[in-house]
Amino acid sequence: MLKITLGTPRMDMNSKGDTWDACWADDGDIYVTSDDSYGFGGQPTRNLHFNALRGDSPESLRGETVNLMDEYGRMSERGPDGCMWKANGTTCVDGALYTFVSRHEAAAFTDPARRDDSKLQSAANSSLIVSTDHGRSWRRSARENYDAPMFPGRRFGSPFFIKYGRDGRGEAHGADRYVYALANNGFWENGDDMILARVPRARIARLDPRDWQFLSGPDGLDDSAWAAEAGRARPVVESPGKCSMTGAQYIAPLGRYLMIQWHYTRGSGHAAADETAWIYYEAPAPWGPWREFGGQLFPGTGYYNPCIDAKFMSPDGRRFLVFTNGNFKTHRGDGAECLYRLTVIPCVLEV
Repeated sequence: MLKITLGTPRMDMNSKGDTWDACWADDGDIYVTSDDSYGFGGQPTRNLHFNALRGDSPESLRGETVNLMDEYGRMSERGPDGCMWKANGTTCVDGALYTFVSRHEAAAFTDPARRDDSKLQSAANSSLIVSTDHGRSWRRSARENYDAPMFPGRRFGSPFFIKYGRDGRGEAHGADRYVYALANNGFWENGDDMILARVPRARIARLDPRDWQFLSGPDGLDDSAWAAEAGRARPVVESPGKCSMTGAQYIAPLGRYLMIQWHYTRGSGHAAADETAWIYYEAPAPWGPWREFGGQLFPGTGYYNPCIDAKFMSPDGRRFLVFTNGNFKTHRGDGAECLYRLTVIPCVLEV
């Protein structure tokens, strides 16, 4: 039996934006993306920023915007396709930083196949970009990613990594040979399921979609269980309307994977932004079986896009931080009334 108890949230008042997906890099710093962002210290607004969190304790963390990511546009700037660039998941592998970017259509996509036929923020045409200088420069370019996305369509439109230790180091379930990523069925919020992908660690820097495979069978240790096409992937989690974009963290001392899923409880978009639910999942392997073991409701604050931090995890794996952000309707507020900031929540995992 597992249970997560949340401590007192602490907002970084020098930040403004959302998502804040984090990775623990080779240099010891934490790197985070932020979307619809003012970054740290009131930077020029952009669709996405790349930032660093430096410090040796949770209390001493200080944020710094490393790259304004100008080529991905000003905040809410749309392209000819009517969509905006957003960052998805981020990780560090052998000293290089990787971030997925994709085209998001904010609250303007209606999927007639969904039972509630609600308008959601779709995510499609994802690509992977890489930085070998800790975020100061990147390849592929935004132009390349727009003209020839690595993963066309929505099935792998919102990828987030499964993370291990510092610099992506891990051995469980082939993590010394493969990098794993999860994606829902092409939405920022309130999607329906999650699929699993992998790429050989030695080939991830090639940024070649042909190196990626998608889990289609039951056992990820069996090479025949992986397919070349995302359309052949089988979901590892299915929960209609409750699978938003998120990743997972391996808790090495416990030998378990932990995923914090989230969704808006009253639909989607601005009208629902003040209430979210987190749902906790655990699994013995990246391919599952993923089991739900609890959750938390956030009325008023609407915390979303939770990300587990590995740097400040206790040696027994039972204490860690979660990075998140709150109700984006409050972004015009001042001081503590603005919840649209990086928020750090200490967590205790009871076993």
